[in-house]
Amino acid sequence: MRRASRWLGLGCVVGLMSGCAAVSKQAAPSQAEQKPTCPDTIPDELNLELGFRPQLVARTWVPALTFEHLGFQPKEKVQPAFQQEVTLASGPLQVFGLMEHSATGPEGGGSLVVARPHAGGFCVVNSWNTWQSSHVGLSLASTWTSPEGKRAIFLVKMDMPESPDGPQTRWVTLGTDGARMWIALGAPPEHQLIVPSVTLTPKGKDLYLDIKQRYVTRLRLGEDGRFILPATY
Repeated sequence: MRRASRWLGLGCVVGLMSGCAAVSKQAAPSQAEQKPTCPDTIPDELNLELGFRPQLVARTWVPALTFEHLGFQPKEKVQPAFQQEVTLASGPLQVFGLMEHSATGPEGGGSLVVARPHAGGFCVVNSWNTWQSSHVGLSLASTWTSPEGKRAIFLVKMDMPESPDGPQTRWVTLGTDGARMWIALGAPPEHQLIVPSVTLTPKGKDLYLDIKQRYVTRLRLGEDGRFILPATY
């Protein structure tokens, strides 16, 4: 598995506040200049795989799920990939996918952001981000919500027809319970499956991941929201 070709820095979003400075004191920011605080039930965790944008860090509040509020500039080549609402027992979530192309080369990347409504805007639960040496076409291939509404699993498809290693299709599985987000199979950089086909297969209350190559490998979702690998892996 090849590592992503570049790393973008992680950081915290800090609201710029203006005030009138005096010799010995500075006026406190007004209420309108202060951003709402996201609840402590969202852990302060690092992004999954890459720190694509500071505005996508967990527990960041944004007024809207727009490119501008997610940290992109007008000159950057970014476009939406998908947006879907998922409702869990903990409440509704917005699942937002986007793609970015390099302005100077063939590189490209994508992100999946999970956010939940809060204080007239959204709190970022977390985001998964990738950057590759060629254009990435991102799509949400499948979504599964557990019968009790405890968690959701997302199957993300990455189409890379211009990869230097030849055309590739990659798959990433992600999970959330509305407070956290995680990679449901593997760990970076070995979590992107390079296989022709992957599907989510519900069976009763259980969920299986079918990895199709010359034969089908079926993995069951565990109680921790991650797919269980056989002992031989």
